[in-house]
Amino acid sequence: METKELTLFKGNFGEAPVTMSSREIASLTEKEHRNILRDCDELNESYEKLDLLKIEQITYKDSRNRKQREYRLTRIQCFDLMTGYSRELRIKVNRRWEELEKKERAGLPTSFADALRQLAAVVEQNEQQQKRLDEATQWYSIKRWAKEHATDWRAYRWDVLKALSHEHGYKVDKTFDKNYGEVNLYHRRVFEMYDNERKWKQLH
Repeated sequence: METKELTLFKGNFGEAPVTMSSREIASLTEKEHRNILRDCDELNESYEKLDLLKIEQITYKDSRNRKQREYRLTRIQCFDLMTGYSRELRIKVNRRWEELEKKERAGLPTSFADALRQLAAVVEQNEQQQKRLDEATQWYSIKRWAKEHATDWRAYRWDVLKALSHEHGYKVDKTFDKNYGEVNLYHRRVFEMYDNERKWKQLH
């Protein structure tokens, strides 16, 4: 079994919950990470039906510098996931949560100066997150753009989108899709230019 780096995500200044990564859960339970991802996918489907907060999905680079996905689970999400696992595995994960919470308590500010420093770090992190969110709303995969604009995704050619991006100075970004792997993201303006050109050709 591949050795995985254990990853913890600690809440800042008591505002964000401590989370455990799906890779760490795979290491603790000695399960393949892909199986943990599958269970998280199924759990998210249940959360969506119940209108509950879904497990956050992020990407990381593996030892071969390839983008891979993983999840960050809150304590309650972790318990939901572990419900179907054996008693021994649940005990392992529960003990790990106990360690995480002790570390979280140990990281609380002990002075007013420490509190201010942590608060400043939280503000900076929130600003960076907002910046990333603002940028994310400008970039679309072909299927997402087609879905939001009630269009057949097969009407879009990736090579034309790529050429338009380069012609007008937009980069082609990438993201990870659980069904298709790594997919290209194009700027909103590129799709708008593509749609305008397509409509013009239909009219002429």
